[in-house]
Amino acid sequence: MAVEYPDSDGQPMAENTLQFEWITLIKENLDWLFAADPQVFVAGDLLWYPVEGNPKIRQAPDALVVFGRPKG
Repeated sequence: MAVEYPDSDGQPMAENTLQFEWITLIKENLDWLFAADPQVFVAGDLLWYPVEGNPKIRQAPDALVVFGRPKG
């Protein structure tokens, strides 16, 4: 049986406009900070499944940085 990993948790990215502005500012600045390193992946509001095979365990951090992972 194939495990499905939903691409949405149905939760809003931010609770208000100010929160959204801070999230996008932080993510954009992390992009800028690591722009020259092809092995640093920066994302925002991306569902992350830390336990393979268990899609019920998931997080959607406002911003995340992964070292050793190509951009994209």
